[in-house]
Amino acid sequence: MEKYQTAVGEKMEQPKVKVAASPEIKLHELEGGQKYAIVDNFLADPKQVVENFSGQIQKIVSQPLGHPGRGPDMQISEIQEIHGFIRSKLSRQFPFLRAGMRLKAFLSNVALKPEELSVYHRMCHIDPRISPEYHTYAGVIYLFENPDLGGTGFYRWRNKEIAANAFQMASRDHEAALRYLEQHSEVFRKPPEYMTSSNEIAEFVDSVPAKFNRMVFYNGELPHSGHITHPELLTPDPLKGRLTLNFFAAVLPK
Repeated sequence: MEKYQTAVGEKMEQPKVKVAASPEIKLHELEGGQKYAIVDNFLADPKQVVENFSGQIQKIVSQPLGHPGRGPDMQISEIQEIHGFIRSKLSRQFPFLRAGMRLKAFLSNVALKPEELSVYHRMCHIDPRISPEYHTYAGVIYLFENPDLGGTGFYRWRNKEIAANAFQMASRDHEAALRYLEQHSEVFRKPPEYMTSSNEIAEFVDSVPAKFNRMVFYNGELPHSGHITHPELLTPDPLKGRLTLNFFAAVLPK
């Protein structure tokens, strides 16, 4: 993002995402020891964040391939307080070191209709590591008022190999990946839909309801997806749709 200019052409500081003074952190544990955090009242002024980053919001594009609705990456200076919150607060709750953390973030608006979904969008997924020594944690901050637009769902693999093979195929040949999945999962022989329940590949274990200014934080190797049960409510207008601030933290394990 370019720096804002004053009326006389002087450079101003870039807008920053401010974290609230005392966000409410609650941990939720899943079977097998995995856990995730829900942080309510996370941002100091979420509506101001939307206003400050309106230029990035207008650059969000819904894509049938890749991320279903991603804007450009934010600059490090813009998300410094999120970086600090994860290091100082969440490193106490999760097994990673404060030092060496790398963070990237972007605004997102998921607006694809079910018939526009690729096989990637129809499955839960895990987030890749930037290198073998780093682990990836992820977070989503909900910036919309209507909870029916959907929260976040968590799963456990029933057949991780099928998912891995399908993702690899989809990067080269979407139709081949779809035919492969049709052979192994009944749900892929039905009309496309967002994943919100169990199938032959993964078992649904929990979901986080969306709430304005709520952040959910979790290990990126925990299978997850948007929990979108009312896709008819999605809209390409991010100011009326499922606007989120998504981020990925590359961390060193303890």
